[in-house]
Amino acid sequence: MTDFELRAIESHEINAFASCQAAAFGGRYTPDQLESLAVELQLDRSLAVFDGGDLVATTSSYAVPMTLPGLLRCQVAAVTDVSVAPTHRRRGMLNAMMRRQLDDLRSAGEPVAVLFASEGGIYGRYGYGPATFGARYVLDKRAARVPAPVAAPSDSSLDCSGSVHLVELAQAAEAFPAVFSAYVPTRVGELDRPQGEWAEMLGNPNGSREDERHRFYVCYEQAGHIDGYAVYRVAGTDPANHWRRAVFLEEMCSLSDESYISLWRYLLGLDLTEELRTRNRPVDEPLRYLLEDQRHLRTTSWGDRTWVRLVDVGQALALRRYEEHGSLVIEVLDRFCPWNEGRFRLSVDLDGVGTVEQVEVAPDIALPVEALGAVYLGGVPFAGMATAGRIAECKQGATRRADKMFGLRRPPFCTTNF
Repeated sequence: MTDFELRAIESHEINAFASCQAAAFGGRYTPDQLESLAVELQLDRSLAVFDGGDLVATTSSYAVPMTLPGLLRCQVAAVTDVSVAPTHRRRGMLNAMMRRQLDDLRSAGEPVAVLFASEGGIYGRYGYGPATFGARYVLDKRAARVPAPVAAPSDSSLDCSGSVHLVELAQAAEAFPAVFSAYVPTRVGELDRPQGEWAEMLGNPNGSREDERHRFYVCYEQAGHIDGYAVYRVAGTDPANHWRRAVFLEEMCSLSDESYISLWRYLLGLDLTEELRTRNRPVDEPLRYLLEDQRHLRTTSWGDRTWVRLVDVGQALALRRYEEHGSLVIEVLDRFCPWNEGRFRLSVDLDGVGTVEQVEVAPDIALPVEALGAVYLGGVPFAGMATAGRIAECKQGATRRADKMFGLRRPPFCTTNF
């Protein structure tokens, strides 16, 4: 990249920043989205490339709590707004922005960065690896049957006296974030959600967008406490037949099994709809076990969600907790951030707490930093990566040991897009 200026933007340049970012993805910001960006964009964490007076490339980040293995809440850098104008591709601008951004994150002492990748082949070269995954499901509601739940013994402490209620947008906007905030610390990979993302997810039934006008809000309430919610739309699936309609689940969040079961029963019971279609949900979605015949639930897509980049390998490995005690020497290859290159001994005690030191002994495992980012949250197996040639097992049994140390009881997931 030559003859271009790379710097943080100023407040009067936010509109140009938004226009460049949106155009790169084939869209435009609405007035509400632009207003939200102006409030939430941290100017000192923004970067833009200028060609003369024109803003032609963008990125930004913000610090946000993330749930790491061990259910620890730690600050990570959420990277977003990455774009290069169609007129300025293949000129090294993305390389320059990624270089500056990672240098800045290191200087700020932020050891982990995460992002959503618009294309799967871009961010591995900058040390990011896909670490959480999601799936979309379609259920034929006409054929689906839900058997009665197994009754709890009479002396059980389980309380199933809750009920499902439709609510208006104002109540949803007040109550749903509290439920989500209580859920986030319970699952590895989840991030806190910025207010602007809440506005985008909830929408506005009186707004101009078609999908917003048909959006509904439902909650599960027990003893005066909201324990779960769902946001959904009802829309047609066949322009030639008005009555061919589906329930489109935008989001569901539950804090209890009773809430989870009750909300799905409600959605499956909505009249005058043939299908239920979800957005990205966890790959271990328990919905299939709710059905009498699991074959009526189809997985229509499966793909990566958040990508993880270890900005400081030693600090990042010491942040999370581990499932099994032991020791592992990991050789890390990181050409983009050479300060991470070397061999690290990870020693985990009986409480799952890891300490990290750089050593000069023979490694148990050798891998590029993007592979370490992929396995970091415990959702990608070392053994599988080794079978595919993405990790080198230097001592027999090392990948099996690593999987026992890094593994989780359920895969990580990230609900929030950013």
